[in-house]
Amino acid sequence: METPPEFTPADVFPRQMDFKPLSKEEMKNLNKLTTKDENFIWLKIQFIIPEELKNKDLGLFIGYIRGADLLFLNNEGIRQYGEFPPVANSAGFTAQYFMFTATDLNQNGVNTVFIKIWPDAFGAISPKIFLSEKPVIFTASETSTFFFSKILVSFSSVMLIIFFMYLFLYFVMKSYENKNVYLFFALLNFYTIHFLTPFIIPELSWAKPEWLSYNLMIKYFFYGGAFTTVYFANSFIIAFLKHRDSKPVIIIRLVLLIIPIIWAFSLRTSKALHSFIPAVVVFGGSQFIFSIPLLIKSLINKTTRRNTIYLLVGFSPVLLGVLLDIIFKLCELNPNLPFFTVYGWQVTLWIFLGSLLLRFGSMYMHNTELNTKLSEFNTHLEEVVAMRTKELSEANFVLSKGLETVAHVQKNFLPVKNRSFKGWELSISYTALDNNVSGDLYDYYFTGPILDGLGIFDVSGHGIPAGLMTILAKGIISQHFIIGRSQEEPLSNVLVDINNSYIKEKVDVENYITGLLFRFSDFNSKDVCSVEFANAGHPYPLMYVAEEDKVVELKAVDEKQYGIIGVEGLDVSFPPINVRASKDDIFICFTDGITDAMNKNGVEFSKESIINIVKTYHAESAIMIMNRIMDAMYDFIGNASLTDDITLIVLKRTDSKDYIEEI
Repeated sequence: METPPEFTPADVFPRQMDFKPLSKEEMKNLNKLTTKDENFIWLKIQFIIPEELKNKDLGLFIGYIRGADLLFLNNEGIRQYGEFPPVANSAGFTAQYFMFTATDLNQNGVNTVFIKIWPDAFGAISPKIFLSEKPVIFTASETSTFFFSKILVSFSSVMLIIFFMYLFLYFVMKSYENKNVYLFFALLNFYTIHFLTPFIIPELSWAKPEWLSYNLMIKYFFYGGAFTTVYFANSFIIAFLKHRDSKPVIIIRLVLLIIPIIWAFSLRTSKALHSFIPAVVVFGGSQFIFSIPLLIKSLINKTTRRNTIYLLVGFSPVLLGVLLDIIFKLCELNPNLPFFTVYGWQVTLWIFLGSLLLRFGSMYMHNTELNTKLSEFNTHLEEVVAMRTKELSEANFVLSKGLETVAHVQKNFLPVKNRSFKGWELSISYTALDNNVSGDLYDYYFTGPILDGLGIFDVSGHGIPAGLMTILAKGIISQHFIIGRSQEEPLSNVLVDINNSYIKEKVDVENYITGLLFRFSDFNSKDVCSVEFANAGHPYPLMYVAEEDKVVELKAVDEKQYGIIGVEGLDVSFPPINVRASKDDIFICFTDGITDAMNKNGVEFSKESIINIVKTYHAESAIMIMNRIMDAMYDFIGNASLTDDITLIVLKRTDSKDYIEEI
């Protein structure tokens, strides 16, 4: 029977004829029985005590009444679950039992039970109702409450631990390229707890603040948690497959997250909140539009198939739970069953947590094996060293002769380090790490007094192999620069041609080159020169802009630069960069040997040191600026050894009209 909130058993008793039988379908959806949201429902249960239970203390078991309720026996209030409006709070899936003493019961006649119910957005009553002795009732209640409610508190505790574990891994594994997988899995656990809060709050009633109404809790925790959990589940899958969403996809996914949450918060009635459940499926399912194609693609690819199958197996329990919830709840076969998704999710959590432990165990076993091998190696180290020392001393003589030869060749094919051109001062510092044999390469191209171009390159490795490859690279670079200039080909294309030729000429040698290639135009009437350059994975050059009195780092803005020279099959992009050079502007180019040079404390010299020196001494000549940078570097590292070849180029604009050609 439906009544206003203020009705009492005294008001209801005279209207017993208004009570109607409650069907199983109606038991599943008590909220549909009210014509007004503020009204209450009264249920009536009548029973006669069986002979075997007479003169005993009894109890009435009701699996659950979702909503708030107060039970009366023979017009006497017995017990209340949940809270009535305005401070509304559902009893949730907590099993309900009501104890009656023998003196409360009519032993020979009819006993009447009235239950006053506020049906919340998801109001329902369990069909499992029976009368029995107190111990039976208490055991049944505790068992039901554990599986429907208390176990969720345990699940939430486990998820909270997993949240902190994976969040810790995210911050610890800074160098791991795919570390976002840990962050998303941590947030996935956190927002699952968020989603479960309405289910566990009856067990933690002390934690519920007075201002948190039931409708607000459903909006914020149930719906907000549901949409956010699905969002981070999808993010975890995408990160697990080592894919990164584009900016448009990120925006679309965030919109699909925010819109339903705002929509849910706009709903004001319990019935409206109940009818919003299908939106969880629609908006939640739309999130996976972006991950399902990735899963299919990864399954087709043989190299990623195993990892994808593992992901699907891990998520299979929760997927099964989602399917069961759709069948039982959306199809209303039995909407009052607990959410199978929650239980399936727990299995999924343990699968991924077990995987984490197995990975750490595997790493531990691998490290143990390495330590064992290292111990065995140390045992025989002295014998190995003695034998190898003799071999090395013999090979060292041959190697030293080879180094002298390569050093001599390099010395003769590299141009002079200091030179003046029309409108330019050029100064170069070139330091080889291994006996005057360097993997660095510099070159400049000119026509009479006119500086046409400049290049600085760094071949991977050191010693003879790297030195020999610089000899090969110099010829290829010079040839393509000259051809490219004559045909007015963009420098980006010139670098691509250099890359192709170098790969072809070096055959099976495993090394690569980074570098910068510059090309200079003639001076206009205002003594301004156009400078075009392209970068192949090299440290960005610096430019002192005299007019603005600042040093800037020159790099592509609109188009991405990627790739290096000499790696077959590697996609490359060397976009051209154009700047204008006026009088007193300065270009500084260098290999990473100078910026990576470290002192005894492990601190690097860094490009910031170069920038500060150039800003301070920009008025000096190119050779003086170059000397100041090199002196500062050596003072900085002190007695520490260099770890790489070093090349530094300082190119300063001068007045082109003041140039006097050397005789």
